[in-house]
Amino acid sequence: MALLHPSFVGTQYRLANNWYNFVPQRGNPIKYLEIGTFYGANAISVCNSYAKHPESEVYCIDPWIEYDDYPEKGYGQETTFQAFKTNVSNAGLQNKIKVHRGFSHQMIPLFEDNFFDMIYIDGNHEPEYVLEDAVLSFRKLKVGGYLIFDDLDWGGPDLVTRGINGFLSAYHKRVTKLGVQETQVFVQKNR
Repeated sequence: MALLHPSFVGTQYRLANNWYNFVPQRGNPIKYLEIGTFYGANAISVCNSYAKHPESEVYCIDPWIEYDDYPEKGYGQETTFQAFKTNVSNAGLQNKIKVHRGFSHQMIPLFEDNFFDMIYIDGNHEPEYVLEDAVLSFRKLKVGGYLIFDDLDWGGPDLVTRGINGFLSAYHKRVTKLGVQETQVFVQKNR
């Protein structure tokens, strides 16, 4: 089965099939959170792989706005958001994907602790935001759940990598680093 609908518009990078070596597909319902959704390619690919079960829930957080601390300015965020909505609709996933348009530091605390089976972090690439997203997300992740970071080495050693390493250093007793594949880091919560 194709992970994206043929009419998908916008940029796409790695999809959920990059996760198969580290995160098993079980076929049971899951709760998935994505921080930083862009055009929706990854969220849609998750719906068509890990979250195929009709009771699975997929949550997306993204402000879809440009702001001073956002290093990736110039994408035309409102246009990107409209394309995201079109992509979700064309894929027939408007009832499965739940959109939380806002900043992750405001949206993540609204969820219950120990709620998600998988959390994907691909938001603001400044190290303090990567670290903040990981720390806030950790409480929302179930024991045994997977935390996936995107864009290791993006912008050199002082951006995403520094944020990921800060989290892994602070939480080294509570997580197992499973590995790295195509600039994505896979971590499992062990307590």
